[in-house]
Amino acid sequence: MTAARVLVAAFLALAASGALAHKPSDSYLAIRVEGANVSGQWDIALRDLDFAIGIDDNGDGDITWGELKAHQHDIAAYALARLKLRSGGADCAVHATEFLADNHSDGAYSVMRFAGACPAEAETIEIGYSLFADLDPQHKGLLRLEHGAGTRTGIFSPERATQSFELEKISAFAQFFDYAREGVWHIWIGFDHILFLLSLLLPAVLVFGSGRWLAVERFAPAFWDVFKIVTSFTVAHSITLSLAALA
Repeated sequence: MTAARVLVAAFLALAASGALAHKPSDSYLAIRVEGANVSGQWDIALRDLDFAIGIDDNGDGDITWGELKAHQHDIAAYALARLKLRSGGADCAVHATEFLADNHSDGAYSVMRFAGACPAEAETIEIGYSLFADLDPQHKGLLRLEHGAGTRTGIFSPERATQSFELEKISAFAQFFDYAREGVWHIWIGFDHILFLLSLLLPAVLVFGSGRWLAVERFAPAFWDVFKIVTSFTVAHSITLSLAALA
């Protein structure tokens, strides 16, 4: 494979998120810890909330601010029951403080701001996340955790519903490993991703000649072509996940 083809493959991988038909269910959770105090913001898609608790009262498919405002207490009760913060073995109680609305690339979101406190100054915080776990096994919670001048990101899924973070230790390697793993898993569970990869991989192992497709003659060049394509595709998905969490 020429250098130009490698670059094209990488570009297509980076553009895959926008080009593919589906948009996975995500929520965006930002938490800031200062001493014993906790504050944050949680952006949750209105379409997901409507499916879970029903907020489109007239059923016209268009959720208005009036309908969102009327269900603020329902949203807070539903969401906060599925978010557990603990420090030093004790719960950190949080409550909703404000509701807003915002538009993301995939539609309208409810924006819930919250605040609370832990029993003592937090050095490590454990976060339990189970939003929509019983409704959508592919749902992801994209976390941005701030403490002092440091920022840590993370991804919650049904397989990793509880995670613990040492607030004074922010590891860039740990973040890279988290997103690389999620990038691999995200590709593996998406049939459209597999088909897209196959469309890129087949030219690496087959050549057309004499009116038919033939296997390449040497293993090593084909292997490295496949390795480059799969790696580019996985890294691209890891980048999009991290950008979504940090946005």
